[in-house]
Amino acid sequence: MRAKNILSEIIVFILILTWVYTFAAKVFDFETFQRQIKGAYLLSAGGNPLPYLLQIVHLGIILLLMNKNWRRIGLITSALVLILYTGYLIYVLHFAPSIPCSCIAMFSWMNWNDQLYFNIAILAINIIGLVFFSLNRPPHSQIQTT
Repeated sequence: MRAKNILSEIIVFILILTWVYTFAAKVFDFETFQRQIKGAYLLSAGGNPLPYLLQIVHLGIILLLMNKNWRRIGLITSALVLILYTGYLIYVLHFAPSIPCSCIAMFSWMNWNDQLYFNIAILAINIIGLVFFSLNRPPHSQIQTT
């Protein structure tokens, strides 16, 4: 049981690092991030508020994952956002007429295929974290009446 707790904490730590890095990278070069979003397929329809909204979502995930009482919601939210990002990558790689920008890449040296594999790996880690979180939670207490 102790190993599951340690593994759960490692998984959450990896997710927090991933979201913090993503958030910080976009904040420190926000003008480039805004410009890239405006030139990206599907994302450009979000207009000026989308880059701010994405940053709020990233920060929200970080805060949810850091708070043990909100961790389950954080894991679910993180997984949903990763599914959306991964879906966007698949769309661009397989259906878009050309690859628009590097704004989705976690690291500047990554290409879109690398980012897709990275997202799938982080999503798998996220799902494992959700499973472990569910297994580590005590069952709901049942009130017995006699």
